[in-house]
Amino acid sequence: MIITITPFPSIEYIYGIEEFTPNCQISSKNVSLNVLSKGVYSAQMMKVLQEEPILLSSFGGFAGKSIKHYLDKAKVKSDIVWTDYETPHQVKITLSTSSDYYAICSEEDFAIEKELLKLSYKLKTHIKKVSTLVLSGRLPHGQNPQIYKEWVKEAKAHNVKTLVSTGQKEVLDFVLEEKPYALMFTLSQLKELGYDISNIETILDQLLPLFEHGIHYIGVYLKEKGALMLSKHKYCLVESPFLPINKNNTAASGAFLGAFAIGINRKYELERFSKLCLCAASAANSNVNYQICTRKDVESRLKKTKIKQLIR
Repeated sequence: MIITITPFPSIEYIYGIEEFTPNCQISSKNVSLNVLSKGVYSAQMMKVLQEEPILLSSFGGFAGKSIKHYLDKAKVKSDIVWTDYETPHQVKITLSTSSDYYAICSEEDFAIEKELLKLSYKLKTHIKKVSTLVLSGRLPHGQNPQIYKEWVKEAKAHNVKTLVSTGQKEVLDFVLEEKPYALMFTLSQLKELGYDISNIETILDQLLPLFEHGIHYIGVYLKEKGALMLSKHKYCLVESPFLPINKNNTAASGAFLGAFAIGINRKYELERFSKLCLCAASAANSNVNYQICTRKDVESRLKKTKIKQLIR
């Protein structure tokens, strides 16, 4: 079993319209709802690939109930801390005639100290049942980033391997002090951390020093450019002719994270779970009106996914 902790996910309502006209009612032919959480999608991908994940998170309000319904529909086990805070959400209006869009976001600056403490308690309750822990998701502004460090420390005390995905520098700095087993990044996370993402070689050179912190694996989801999967002595570029079903990065990167966790949990060799990660990402769909994908969708991509070893 694998535990995934994502402290406070959010959702996104997307309305596609032809033209934005003020002071009138506008009909939308394309409406979708997306969960903006790699942790949620990672757990769902684990379920697709016949693993038994359990998601620990904090939900509130109608948006939180929507995510819980989504998890139940996907048959993903969860242990939720219910809060008085409304789960963050945003409304995005896209125009079919241009690349312009309008986004209205709820306020995300709130205190959730009690919720984080309850998540820590739930982790202690479940930790003896699992062998892998996945940590992802942004902490709201003003929250103590050391909580991630404490979760990694708790996992190590029970010989549980930890996979962490974060773009918050303060969180990463504390996590590295406890030497997690693996790290996963998206391009946007690397950019937020201050990395130069102009080319693959530059990304690789900047990530290699992280192995000095005792990391075993580092994965980077590069979207249509594939993925980097690194160990201390082997650096691989994974490439596939299949593009992600949906351009929204959350479901794809979440699926990548979930497959990564499975590779660690099942002790797959680097090449095997590298291909699995990219295939899962390319198969994932971020519109919650549809299932994320099937196991067949992932496995059908494996033969056409190639790995090239990089030399440094």
